[in-house]
Amino acid sequence: MLPEWKQIRSKKITPVYLIIGTEDYIINETKQLLIDNILDGEEVEFNYANLDLEEMPIEAVIQEAESMPFFGDKRLVMANNPLFLTTEKSKNKVEHDTAKLETYLNEPVDYSVLCFVARVEKLDERKKLTKLLKKTATVIEAKRPNENELKKWIEAKISDNQMQMSQAAITRLMELTSGQLTTAMNELQKLMLYCFDTKEITVQDVESLVVRSLEQNIFLLLDKMIAMDIGGALRIYYDLLKQKEEPIKILALISSQFRLLNQLKLLEQQGYSQQQAATKLKVHPFRVKLASKQAKNFSELQLNQAIKRLAEIDLEMKTGFGDKEQKLEWFLFELQDNRQKTV
Repeated sequence: MLPEWKQIRSKKITPVYLIIGTEDYIINETKQLLIDNILDGEEVEFNYANLDLEEMPIEAVIQEAESMPFFGDKRLVMANNPLFLTTEKSKNKVEHDTAKLETYLNEPVDYSVLCFVARVEKLDERKKLTKLLKKTATVIEAKRPNENELKKWIEAKISDNQMQMSQAAITRLMELTSGQLTTAMNELQKLMLYCFDTKEITVQDVESLVVRSLEQNIFLLLDKMIAMDIGGALRIYYDLLKQKEEPIKILALISSQFRLLNQLKLLEQQGYSQQQAATKLKVHPFRVKLASKQAKNFSELQLNQAIKRLAEIDLEMKTGFGDKEQKLEWFLFELQDNRQKTV
C-alpha cells in the first residue's frame, strides 16, 4: 500500500493532491479512496465534481473548488488532464488562466480538496507552476511497478483480504498478466471471489481462471515450440482461431515476439542488463525477463530466418496468396523442424 493511501484512510486529508502516472489501478483506487474518506454516501451527488481540463478552463475548476459544500463539510474536485503542466499540446486548445491556479495553490480553501490527475509519465519540471504544484500538493505516483513491487502489491491485497496464496501461484499470476498491475489486480479480485470459502488460491486456480490475453497466448505458443511440443503449440493456435482471432493479427504478434527476442539477444551481447534493455526497447521489464529466457533457446541465425519467413508470409497473406490459416500452421512445423536439426 502507498504511504499516501494510509494517510487518506487515517482521514489525514490535504487540500491539494497530484496523481502522476499511467497505471490505471493506482489512479482509480486513489480517486475512490478520496471519495470514500472525504464524502459520505449522499454527499457525492452534491459535493463531487469530476472535470476534464481538456474541455474546460482551469478557472472553472477553481470556481468549483471555491464553491461552498452543499449538505456536507467538504467538496472534492477532480481535475483530469492538466496538459498545461506537461510538454504535450491540448487537442481542444482550451485557454487556461494559470495565474488563478497559482493564486489558489498559495492559499487553498479549507473546505475543498482539489485533486489533479495527470495520466502522463512526467510533468514539465521547468515550468514555475509545476514546481509550485509539486511543492504544495500531496504527490501520488501512479507508475508501473517493477517485478518486486508488483509481487508486494499482490501480497498486500491477499493479506488485506485474509487469504493465502503460494509464491508459485503469485508468480504464475504475474506471468499470465504480463507483469501488468491493473490486469493482475483485476484477475486477483476474481480469484479471491472464487476461493472465498477455502481462503486459499492455488496455482491450479490461477491456471483455470485467469484469462490469457492474445499476447500471452502467443508467448505460451512459443514456449511450446521451445519445448518441442508441436501438438501443444497447434492446440493454442487452433484455440485462437476458434476465438475468431484473425491469422494476420496472430502473425503480427508472433513476428513482434521474434523481433523482441532478436533485439534482446543483440543487446545482451553488447552487455545490456535486462533493465537497461527494457528501457531502451520501451518494453515492460517483466516481459523482457520472460522473453530473455526464450531468446536463449534460439540462435541468431534461427531468429533471423524466422523473422524473414514471417515477413514473407505477411506479404503472401496481404496479397491473397494461399490459405492464411494454413500458412501459419506450416510455419510452426517449419520452426519445429529447424529447431530439431540444431538440438
